[in-house]
Amino acid sequence: MVPRERTITPVGPAPGSSGREEWWRCLFEQSEDAQLICSARGEVFEANRKASQLLGFLADPARRRATVFEFFTPNVGHKIEDWLRRHHRRSEVIPAVGLVGPGFLSYLVDVHLTPLDAHTWLLAIRDASRRWRMESHVQRLMTAVNSTPDVVFLTDADFKIIFANAALHTVTGYSLEDVLGRPAIFLRAESDRPKVHDYLAAVKNGSDWIGELLNVRSDGTTYPVEATISPIFDANGVLIGHAAFERDISSKQRLQDELERERKYALSILNSLDAAVYTMDRQFRLSHVNDGWRKMPGQHGWLTITTPPATGMPLLDFVAEPDHRSELNYLFESVLAKGEPHHMEVTDSEKRCWNIKISPWQQASEKLGLIYIVTEHTKIHELQRQLFQAQKMETVGALAAGVAHDFNNLLQAIRGNVTLLQLQGNFAPPLQARLAHIDEAAARAADITQQLLSFSRPTEDQDSVVDLNRIIEEVSHLAHRSLRNNVAIELRPYAGQLMARLDASRTQQVLLNLCVNAIDAMPDGGTIVVKNDLVELTAEQAAKAHQVAGAVFACCSVTDTGTGIPPEVLSRMFDPFFTTKENGKGTGLGLAIVHNITAHCGGFLEIDTALGRGTTFRVFLPATQPGTARSLPAVSPDLSKGTGRVLVVDDLDLVLEFARSFLLAAGYEVLTATSAEEALVLLERETVPIDLLFTDFNMKGKTGLQLIDEVADRWPKTKFILASGYLEQNERRQIELSYGATVLGKPYNVREATNLIAEILGR
Repeated sequence: MVPRERTITPVGPAPGSSGREEWWRCLFEQSEDAQLICSARGEVFEANRKASQLLGFLADPARRRATVFEFFTPNVGHKIEDWLRRHHRRSEVIPAVGLVGPGFLSYLVDVHLTPLDAHTWLLAIRDASRRWRMESHVQRLMTAVNSTPDVVFLTDADFKIIFANAALHTVTGYSLEDVLGRPAIFLRAESDRPKVHDYLAAVKNGSDWIGELLNVRSDGTTYPVEATISPIFDANGVLIGHAAFERDISSKQRLQDELERERKYALSILNSLDAAVYTMDRQFRLSHVNDGWRKMPGQHGWLTITTPPATGMPLLDFVAEPDHRSELNYLFESVLAKGEPHHMEVTDSEKRCWNIKISPWQQASEKLGLIYIVTEHTKIHELQRQLFQAQKMETVGALAAGVAHDFNNLLQAIRGNVTLLQLQGNFAPPLQARLAHIDEAAARAADITQQLLSFSRPTEDQDSVVDLNRIIEEVSHLAHRSLRNNVAIELRPYAGQLMARLDASRTQQVLLNLCVNAIDAMPDGGTIVVKNDLVELTAEQAAKAHQVAGAVFACCSVTDTGTGIPPEVLSRMFDPFFTTKENGKGTGLGLAIVHNITAHCGGFLEIDTALGRGTTFRVFLPATQPGTARSLPAVSPDLSKGTGRVLVVDDLDLVLEFARSFLLAAGYEVLTATSAEEALVLLERETVPIDLLFTDFNMKGKTGLQLIDEVADRWPKTKFILASGYLEQNERRQIELSYGATVLGKPYNVREATNLIAEILGR
């Protein structure tokens, strides 16, 4: 509040009159400060207009004289009183003291004491509130500057530091004394000198500079900062320095580096995928593309990439077919609207299969766009096809195993009865030859059955060292029966023995299949050349067999002069069930069996073909040392004789009757049963023990193995032979170890059977 006005006149002598009184009084009255003239005791002689307004003085001669001390707070009044009484003859300023007057409690002022003569003082009261507010503002500003963790410093016109806040010491390790007066460049890393030049140039041009700098601490370590450097001008627009505001971004940069590592890591995963990944915004414009498209042909997944896809390009611009473009546009809009991914398989003109997945690109609940992923599924489809073929082979195996028993039983009856006929007497040579041909054909049929079963259900091979010259001779005899009149076979055996360890029966099957194919390839006739040779593998051939170059291999080749193999057939000719023959004339298993058996023997195949000129199949097999071939045991033309009681069990009358006949011919007492249950009843009824149980494996009701198990438990002295058309090698060993039974494969040779029975009963 403004105090009420009153005036006061001097109560004592006025200052001495002189020529200067008039201008002095003018200055006194017109001063913006409240001025009082007082004695050393504080008596007020005179007050100017400002003092009268401020302190509310009125000229009242009746009142006692006022003293200056009563206008201030007690402490300040005592201080002024003490000063006046000591008769100091110099000016004094008492800053920021409280002035007390009518209408207000306290008013912040500066008091200036000036001696006029030995007894009189000029007391000027100057408003200090504005200065105090400015100082308070500056103080708060300094507090704020010193409170921030950011470094703030000022320079002069020579860019030497003249001010720095407390954070500079905290961040850099330099004290205020270390930095004042030094050019700010000493804070910068040597590598950032070009940036220093840039920001000083900007400051000199009156512009701000904002960027990142690398600073050096007092211990020599560096740290990155975000810096804003601004020029400072005086009131006349003259550059007087610059202000620097710097924030340590070490943590931020570590976070950015970590994010960048994560980004690169995610990008490396994306780029390592065997897929082309296209990310689009809601307008179907590309926002990101991985490197998958570079690994694929230009046409993939309905896209035709002729130029590198770039950000902002519409993905649909890469779809050449209008129908495909329309369908994709519809699918894009549908996926974006429903938020559910869409899958589809497409095939291009080159028969490549592509899987396309269109997924929404979502962040939280917001759909930012779409992700279009193209993956080649050609190999997967091929594997699926192979799996389907394998399942077909499994079905074939199951069917073959189901019919093998009956088929082998029929072959058994044929071979056995032929043998019995051959044993009964002397027949004319033509009839003997026919009987031999029947037996050989039946044996060959049994081998083919075993080959089919082995292909669909692999077993252990019966490997031995054999002479391949003998193998091609036997194959030639078998193939001659299939020849047409206009086809000839020419054998070219190796000059010496050509030994290899393999399954002779399977190897015959390989070469016989190749010969049959050669016959079919020459509808107009021609010549088949079957040749053996001993070769050293080239580096390329050795790689196929996982051998070293120069390894010695036997090479059996079958050459025809037929039509040759077309390129489109050549790549699929070893696929199971693939055939170019008419329906009903080929199974598609022949060459698949050839490939399977050859690979199992550690060998490989080569094909040389030309349309209209013929084909050569070369079968390479690891050769072994000569002179170790297995010699076939001599077979006696007569049956081995013996004595004993034999119980024959089989559910097929033809086989049962045949077995009874040849065992009787061999001198044995024979009993028969058509089932395991019937056999057990017979055994219980017989008072004389049975020496040998000769039973079929697969029968209705109890199997032959179950019968053997029960008989061994009840009649432990009985010996056993189990006849089976097909058992795996491990099953054979298990039966022999667990039940003490000998397994005889069907269809068996009568002489081999009588030899085995005589051996078992003679133990």
